[in-house]
Amino acid sequence: MGSCDTYAEMSRANSLEVAVLKDRLVKLESEKARPYGTLQAIQEVYHESGVRGFWKGLIPTLIMVCNPSIQFMIYETLAKRLQSKRSGKQLPKRHLTAMEVFLLGALAKLGATVVTYPLLVVKSRLQAKQEIGSNVMSRYTGTIDAIIKMVRYEGLHGFYKGMGTKIVQSVFAASVLFMVKEELVKLAVLLVASSRTMLITTSKKQ
Repeated sequence: MGSCDTYAEMSRANSLEVAVLKDRLVKLESEKARPYGTLQAIQEVYHESGVRGFWKGLIPTLIMVCNPSIQFMIYETLAKRLQSKRSGKQLPKRHLTAMEVFLLGALAKLGATVVTYPLLVVKSRLQAKQEIGSNVMSRYTGTIDAIIKMVRYEGLHGFYKGMGTKIVQSVFAASVLFMVKEELVKLAVLLVASSRTMLITTSKKQ
């Protein structure tokens, strides 16, 4: 009789554990994030800001187009100054070394990033999801409103939050890009000069 009671208690305990496990699985399944697709994103943007929401951050994005222009302007200016200093010291004229190009490219990208990074922050704030009824500090109606609220509540340093990570990523990439570009230009010039010399030599032999 005792063994039957023990078996019954074990069965009830196992049934209880299975029931608890099923409840937890059902709860986890209900809490699982649903797939977030394009249509859902479109619906949320329209529900949050209407048709204008699809063009949030457009003004800062258009202004940020000047980033590459600033970058190349700084690079060309620094490169010309470096070469002019060499000519002033009557040093033999030669191309910039790969390391010099790398450093000039880093300085150029750093300058362009410092100038345009605040616009990137404003664009990101405007395009971020803004819950209706949330804190007024984190809700923006437009570019000017975002700039004013960021200055009021966060100060000027708010425009440069996270810039360190951006600099590490973009400056290194730009430096390598400039260095590879200059080396490819040198190679192309060398190949053109060699082919021209060969053509002249061949024509003279004929």
